[in-house]
Amino acid sequence: MADVIAQIYGIRNVEDARMVIDLGGEHIGVSYGKIKRTPGQLDCARAKEIFEGVQPEAVRIGLTVAEDIDEISENLREAMPDVLHLSGDIEGISPAEVAELKSRFPGLKIMQAIPVLAGVPLEEQKVMQYVKDYESVSDFFLIDTKAPAAGDIGATGLTHDRAIDRDIIESTDVPCIIAGGLDASNVAEAIYDTHPYGVDSFSLTNYDDERANTDRCKDPAKVEAFIKAAKDA
Repeated sequence: MADVIAQIYGIRNVEDARMVIDLGGEHIGVSYGKIKRTPGQLDCARAKEIFEGVQPEAVRIGLTVAEDIDEISENLREAMPDVLHLSGDIEGISPAEVAELKSRFPGLKIMQAIPVLAGVPLEEQKVMQYVKDYESVSDFFLIDTKAPAAGDIGATGLTHDRAIDRDIIESTDVPCIIAGGLDASNVAEAIYDTHPYGVDSFSLTNYDDERANTDRCKDPAKVEAFIKAAKDA
């Protein structure tokens, strides 16, 4: 049995959040904010409802792609997660600004997304520099695939070289959650290859049909299969 955390993203209602918890998921991921920036993003009131509806069983992760810490602070005052996941352009918020956010909200943990480009050798990316720069202000790293043309990190459904994940994990004491194109068919191999703190799924635990664009977007069968494969690895 793998001792890994299962993090399920794209939660848009309390019912799906409770379903994930009942199936063994520990981290519930919600994208939210007052200013609409990404598909499926919730407003603060709906995020707060989910955060309040999953206590005390789950760790509540709130994702933002905003880069202004005053805007982010407004969102946090409306709906406070346990962990703030910074998933916008990593260079849009400096380590000093992350430290300022943590000083404004004592007890808030930070999950910094680390962007990995698919098909690009590690030495041609800034990945390890980002790890070094942000590890003093991060409680978790979320290692995810970044589409070359995208400003934000993740939600691509694309995989990347897991050897890069392993290099990051071995280089830092910050707990690392791996993401990017993971589903029940490949998550066990990814765990064997990298030995992460946790694994994350968004796109590939959604329904394959029009329900993926609704509030009830998570497919219970896919969620169950993903978590079981991760825990059995």
